[in-house]
Amino acid sequence: MVNIAETNDLQAHDMSLPDPYVKKSSVSMLDGSRFPFVANQVYRMPSDKWQAIKDNPEAVKPIIQWFVKDHYVNQLPRILTLERYYQGDNDIHYWNSEKASDRADNRIANGLGRYITDIRVGYQFGNPLKFGYSNLVDNNDTGDDLINQIELFNSKNDETYHEKVMGKNLNNTGRAYELLYVRQDTNEPAIKAIDPANCLVVYDTTIEQHSLFAVRYYMVNFMDQVVYYVEVYTDEKVYYFTSDDSPIGNYNLTDQQEHYFQSVPINEYQLNDDRLGSWEIKLDEFDALDKSISEMANSQEDFGNAILVVSGDVSSDDDDAEPLLDASGNQMYDEDGHKLYKVSRIDPTQRVMFLTPSMIANNNGGNTVVPTTAEYLTKELGSEGWQMFNNQLLADIHKDTNTPDVTDENFAANASGVAMSYKLWGSDQERATQQSLYTRGLMRRLRLLATYWGFISLIGNPDEAENIQITYTPNLPKNNAELVTNFQALAQSEQISSETLHEYIEPVTGITADQEAERLKKQTVTNSGNTSDLFINALQKAGINVDNNFEGETADSTTS
Repeated sequence: MVNIAETNDLQAHDMSLPDPYVKKSSVSMLDGSRFPFVANQVYRMPSDKWQAIKDNPEAVKPIIQWFVKDHYVNQLPRILTLERYYQGDNDIHYWNSEKASDRADNRIANGLGRYITDIRVGYQFGNPLKFGYSNLVDNNDTGDDLINQIELFNSKNDETYHEKVMGKNLNNTGRAYELLYVRQDTNEPAIKAIDPANCLVVYDTTIEQHSLFAVRYYMVNFMDQVVYYVEVYTDEKVYYFTSDDSPIGNYNLTDQQEHYFQSVPINEYQLNDDRLGSWEIKLDEFDALDKSISEMANSQEDFGNAILVVSGDVSSDDDDAEPLLDASGNQMYDEDGHKLYKVSRIDPTQRVMFLTPSMIANNNGGNTVVPTTAEYLTKELGSEGWQMFNNQLLADIHKDTNTPDVTDENFAANASGVAMSYKLWGSDQERATQQSLYTRGLMRRLRLLATYWGFISLIGNPDEAENIQITYTPNLPKNNAELVTNFQALAQSEQISSETLHEYIEPVTGITADQEAERLKKQTVTNSGNTSDLFINALQKAGINVDNNFEGETADSTTS
């Protein structure tokens, strides 16, 4: 569900259920309906209509109210449903099972949504992104100022964690949003991931689909006083509105400020062209698995509370049972001194029942014995068929979402690199497409930052952002022995630069190429203080000039 701790919007949470404002145990499951067509549309409007009013907050209000209303009513329920499933709050918790009050009614939700999302986020963003610079037109352009600013920005904003949050939102809902802003009383830009439940972007109608404005809206319930906040981001300004009754009520302008990014500072990312979550198409299988597991739990619990069926001539009251008499007409007793009756007698307070057969006189002058039986009324569990059904559901979910089942004992046991590549082949196909779309968002982020840094004169030319090269490193299990062997072969070939070799071995050492070069400079021999031949060779291969006669604690040398 949406972060209730932040928005406290219980009404919005209820809207994420199939029937608005329903109570627990009133939702139908697997009834063939999920989300309407309008639940995932891209918002657009003519650019000329927006340009005519964008500088007038009063004229902007009705436009914003229309888009927020449509998002709140039509799109928010889908987003919150997907976020609920990630948090394990599946529709099974609200299912109308129509069980009798004395029957078990367990509600067990699977966590496959979280599993798939976390696997994908770790695979794509488990290793930090690398930002390089390459000007294909001017070889003398190193882009040092821009790279330094990017590294400083990434460090101060914990960019590696930010990418993981964006990846989580992307895989859950098919879209993710981030806000670029300037920290108060500073000139430092910052970045923050925005919950897709609280954000929308409106684009123009051109083929290039430029963003006209973005809206972030949310609710705060403080001491039972509800206030909706609506922030509108244009290419130049930010308008701040509040509303006391609903997100689509009467807006009151509280403030407006300029920003200096020269474009809408909210950036939208898409997981795919359809903006579908990575497991959204398998929600039906999720629900089917939930029902299957819950019903098995019900069967097990009902078995412990099964109904005892006693058949035969039985009485539970001494007055209803005819005493069993001997040939002389005297009351007969058992060995413990209890009276015996012609029919079985049941005492519900006793853990053990002694059922005696009833004696019925027959036409031959004798008695016919009528046996009395007792057994629990249960149904066949069909555990093998149940397990087969669940396994098929799980296999379909993993296959159709291209997510490897790491619990499969054959997944990585003694698998070669080629075999592992084939097992991850489907995941890599999707990752390649998603990576391209994510890079588009990253490039827009860098253009916005470069524009701001150019405005405050930290870099010379904001267009340098177009030369940034982004590298993704999939986060896979590592065979360090194989990496070291390959490293040695590459080093001996003398066809690979020292910096490239250090970058290759970085997963083993945990040290970047630049840090490794600095460490090589400072390395000394502790015994004699003389630089060893091995050290000299390592420095020379690293491209560092070293005087063989140098003695001392550090090597005062410079890179060539």
